[in-house]
Amino acid sequence: MASDNEPLKSSSAVPEPDPVDPDETDDLEAPVEPEAPALSRRKLFAGAGVAAAVVAGGGLAAWLTVRRTPGAGNVSRALKIGYGGDVCEAPLYVAYEQKIFEKYGLNVEIIKTGGAAIKDAVGAGKLDAAPGIFFSWLKPIEQGIDAKLAAGLHEGCLRIVVPTDSPIKSVADLRNKPIGVGAIGNSAMSFFSLDLLDAGLNPAEDVDWRVFDGDQLPDALARGEIVAIAASDPTALLPTLKGKARELTNNSHGANRQLYCCATAINGTLLREDPETARKLVTAWAEGSRWAGANIAQTAAIEVDKKYVAAERDVIESILKTYGYNPSAAKLKGEITPGIAKFAKTGYLDRKTDPQALADKVYVDLGLNW
Repeated sequence: MASDNEPLKSSSAVPEPDPVDPDETDDLEAPVEPEAPALSRRKLFAGAGVAAAVVAGGGLAAWLTVRRTPGAGNVSRALKIGYGGDVCEAPLYVAYEQKIFEKYGLNVEIIKTGGAAIKDAVGAGKLDAAPGIFFSWLKPIEQGIDAKLAAGLHEGCLRIVVPTDSPIKSVADLRNKPIGVGAIGNSAMSFFSLDLLDAGLNPAEDVDWRVFDGDQLPDALARGEIVAIAASDPTALLPTLKGKARELTNNSHGANRQLYCCATAINGTLLREDPETARKLVTAWAEGSRWAGANIAQTAAIEVDKKYVAAERDVIESILKTYGYNPSAAKLKGEITPGIAKFAKTGYLDRKTDPQALADKVYVDLGLNW
């Protein structure tokens, strides 16, 4: 990971487009850390200790990559959107590269960062927005991070995989076993804690969460340092495609199936001071999701050619085909309250958490009717 003080780098300017009023385009239905040694966190989430876990990591993340799209937006500065380099962040890459943000009159920079620090950055206003699974944002928002979720982008990007010859047949078999994750409290760890709960396990006590840099997780699995990987694509899926692992479960089926594995998280200051710009940002982002779903091959090419994702184009294309692209603000809102009620049972939230009160704190209604 690069230094926190690494300067931002912007590309050269391009001609400014004419802003588009989203009200006139309501038809949106168109087609980390070194390899050794791993960090174990078996009991880290007991009580309020989850807070330190979620925001740990030595401060705000370093800015590894910055890309800029000059435009004619309503704000006087560029909007900064963070990303981690996952296949599932395709809607963001597309909205940037296909100039959809420009179409809505937005001046956007997309900044590569990583881990739990991306949440700190959004809350502190270092980033204006970032994608992510809503479960991983619950504790930070509960504890005061200034951010809200506005819309869901797509489904199907989290998986647990085990070695091909592993005796593990179900999530229940992970009791007292080491599971590799990219960060404590990240999207995969948060979501699969629900499956562990359903299997009769306490996700904070009955498994051994171990942190590796994402690129090192497949090697750790091969060496036997962990028995499973819980991660987003491509980290989780690559060992499977190479015949070295098999999928145990994912977030597209089962009792905890989600309509949206990725949602838009928006900084609170932006929401309060310029809700119209936030509305345009989310609308453009969702349009990027629809475009990605309708143009899988082109989207895979963008991810590879622009070096967003370190994987082969055919691999990325096969992964993108497994997702569902039907972004919605209203449907995400409907998932949040029952999702919080279930997630509270993992012990990661305050015991006194009121699901509806937290849902009101987590979700922002920008008046989007899709």
